[in-house]
Amino acid sequence: MTNAAREALEDCRGAIDSLVDGVQGREWRRRWILSVVLLRAIGHVLDKVDGAKSSVYRSEIDRWWNNLKKTRPLPTIFWEFIDEERNSILKQYRTNAGQGVMVQLSGIEVSTCGAPPKVDPPNPAIYHYVLNGGPYQGCDHRDVLMDALKWWEQQLEQIDHAVAGRGP
Repeated sequence: MTNAAREALEDCRGAIDSLVDGVQGREWRRRWILSVVLLRAIGHVLDKVDGAKSSVYRSEIDRWWNNLKKTRPLPTIFWEFIDEERNSILKQYRTNAGQGVMVQLSGIEVSTCGAPPKVDPPNPAIYHYVLNGGPYQGCDHRDVLMDALKWWEQQLEQIDHAVAGRGP
C-alpha cells in the first residue's frame, strides 16, 4: 500500500480540520500554509518513499505521474490548486486564500422617559474564508482543501488497486 503517502494525507486531514471558524490572522495563515504544503507533500512522499518500496510500485507510480503530466492543466484540483498554491506560498510567500469576519454591533435604546435602556443582544460574528483568485475564486477554501484531499484519496486507491492487480 501507499502507506507513506497515506500518512501525509492523514496529517493533512488534521491540518485542514484545524481551519475552523474563529481562527484568524497569523494563526490562520500558518494553518492554511501547513494544509497546502501537506497536500503537495503527499505526491512527493508517494514518489520518493512509496515509489522506493518495490519495482512494481516504482513502475506504477511513474506511470501515474507521467499520465498526470500529460493531462496538464487537468485535473484543475492538482495543477491549478495544489501545485500552484503551494508554489505561490513557497516561492513568493503569497496565497490566494482570504479570511475575514463581520461583527454586527448591538444597539442600545435609551428612553427619555426614564425607562431602563434596552440593549439588543449581540449577534454572533460571521467568519468567511474564501479564495480570492484562481479557478476556485469565491469558494470557501476549506471546501476546496477537502476536495483536494478526496482527489488524493482516489489517486492512492487507484495506484494501490493497480499494484494489487500486478502482483509483487
